[in-house]
Amino acid sequence: MKVRHRITLWVAGAGLVTSLVFSLVVFLKMRQQPLRMLDAQLKAAAAATAEQLAKVQKPAAGRQIILVSTAHYWIRVYGSGPRPVYRSDLSEIVNLPLYRDRGDSPYTISTHIPKKRIYLHQDDDDEVTFRVRVFRENIAGKRFLVQIARPVEALEESGFNLLGAIGIGLAVSTLLLVCLAYLLAGRIVGAIAQINRLARDINENTLDKRIPLGESRDEVHELGACLNQMFDRLQFSFTRQKQFLADASHELKSPLAMLRLFFEEVQERLDLPENMRRRLDGLGSSVLRMDRLVRRLLELSALEIKGALAMAPFDIADMARSLSEDFAPLLERESIGLETDLPGRLTLRGDQDMIRRALINLFDNAVKYAGKDGRMRFSLREKSGRVHLALSNTGPGISGEDLPRVFDQFYRADKSRSATSGGAGLGLAIVKQIVRLHHGTVSIDSTPGSWTRVDIVLPLYPGDSRIYHRN
Repeated sequence: MKVRHRITLWVAGAGLVTSLVFSLVVFLKMRQQPLRMLDAQLKAAAAATAEQLAKVQKPAAGRQIILVSTAHYWIRVYGSGPRPVYRSDLSEIVNLPLYRDRGDSPYTISTHIPKKRIYLHQDDDDEVTFRVRVFRENIAGKRFLVQIARPVEALEESGFNLLGAIGIGLAVSTLLLVCLAYLLAGRIVGAIAQINRLARDINENTLDKRIPLGESRDEVHELGACLNQMFDRLQFSFTRQKQFLADASHELKSPLAMLRLFFEEVQERLDLPENMRRRLDGLGSSVLRMDRLVRRLLELSALEIKGALAMAPFDIADMARSLSEDFAPLLERESIGLETDLPGRLTLRGDQDMIRRALINLFDNAVKYAGKDGRMRFSLREKSGRVHLALSNTGPGISGEDLPRVFDQFYRADKSRSATSGGAGLGLAIVKQIVRLHHGTVSIDSTPGSWTRVDIVLPLYPGDSRIYHRN
């Protein structure tokens, strides 16, 4: 789960729990308040009933209708006997038990009253709940029990309505809280996501890029600063490594050239013993491989350190035909068939020498691995303002685990064959660097035991100026 989603859930969950507790407290308070008000009304109505009864001079025997009563009050007045002395109209419809031992403490009683007799906001089962209180009142010098009640169905209904309103409010507030928490989490992790994107774009070829730091001195600012310091150290190390490689290759170039001349001169002598000549031939081959390696290292170092390319329009189709003719004798010697699909003319703006170097490396690789009686295919075409170049060859192919690393420096998929043929694992690395400098892409695909194909895509006109600078 992403950090943004976690923050959203945490904030929304905390807000929901807080709102739920607060709503529960509010509901209980609002639920008790009407009951308190109803209890106060019952007490006032009981006092009013006693006051009215005290004004009656000669109450008639039997039932007496009390004036204070309405359809919403249930009232009975008891003397010393078990039968009520006075009762209200509503008390004629339903009987409510009298609890003398509870004092004036309120209690509730549920009973059944059909709607056709009187409507008291009954539910579907005609159940009615009464809030009952019993008071001892002094009427005309005598003690009476005034039992008074009132249906609370309307209060129950309003309570359910209140509960529903609170539930809807909680749902709406939770939804708003989730949206706000998601936006807030986006603001919090947005800076981190930007740092991730920028850090992902920074690689060995773009170590000069840095993460922009905001004005706020918060944890995100510290993270960006630490990453920038790490990139500074990496860039310094990479630069020193490349410079050391270039310097070492340059220093080895002259001694190796002298050694090559020495072995060539010695091998021309006719008075050398046969065993000595064989040893000198072996040493000469080793020096030749070292010389090739140093030249490749110098070439690669020049590509990595060089800051600008001399860009100029040239016919890449003509260059491709020229290379095919240059490799024709070698192809004929190895009995390698070459199929070409080249346009009549295709103009590309780029560094002609470097592009030629890349194509030579590709041809050399293809010829080397196609082997005796192999086949090669070379195609060149233009599509959507880009040059698409493909070179395929038969051969042993490259395994899936080696395929992602063939463009790495000094990596050789077939190490035994590369050692015998003098390869150092730098040819494709040089091709990749040249293509990158021209803002192109290079990829390789291979089926072991079948074909290996290298695809290069280059923009026709990477810039308007004659000099194209690297990123």
